[in-house]
Amino acid sequence: MQTRQITPLKRIPKQPTRPISSVHINVDALVQDLLLALKDVVACQSMIATNNNGRHTNKTNELELQKLRIAVNKVVSLHRRVKDRITGLDENLEEAGAKIDIDLKQLLNDCLRFPEVFPYVKNEQGLRKFFLCYCGEKESFDQHGLRLCSSCLEDTLECLKEKKKDKRFILYSTYSAEVRCRHADFKTLLVTFNKPGYWLPSWCQTCLIQEKQRLSK
Repeated sequence: MQTRQITPLKRIPKQPTRPISSVHINVDALVQDLLLALKDVVACQSMIATNNNGRHTNKTNELELQKLRIAVNKVVSLHRRVKDRITGLDENLEEAGAKIDIDLKQLLNDCLRFPEVFPYVKNEQGLRKFFLCYCGEKESFDQHGLRLCSSCLEDTLECLKEKKKDKRFILYSTYSAEVRCRHADFKTLLVTFNKPGYWLPSWCQTCLIQEKQRLSK
């Protein structure tokens, strides 16, 4: 009697199934990476502002600019990967920006146009954050001087000269040299902003007059 040799069936490996939600997870991760990359651009500008008095000039350290270029290039690369895969990117940027008072949508647009456009970090009112006056409502001319906008410069000087009561400011004199300007002694009248919880710089009349003279040149 003949015996038949039975060839065992080969087991076909089961193809792994890709979860439907994995695509969404990857896109969400890319969006988060894009937001983090934009925050790296913010950090680079903070460094430039600190080291160059808040101004982007020809004297800006090349190493600092190189770090900014790397951060911007990462933003551009991630945006290229994200833009055709998701709708509602603007909403993500607006929501994340509102939490830190930065217009991330505008920052992204400026990064995409860099180097023709310098990607200044702006708040939701369109003001450059590293140029903000202490009032928080206008930009100062630069960060070389007192960092006051033109309105606050005039108002603080008037407040000192006339010893005028103004809820925005505090007038005082002090024996403590740590909270006086370089021109002042313990009898000098000083002015600073009335910001509870913050101890901001103070200025005497000489400080303010010299600043006006600097800006008028």
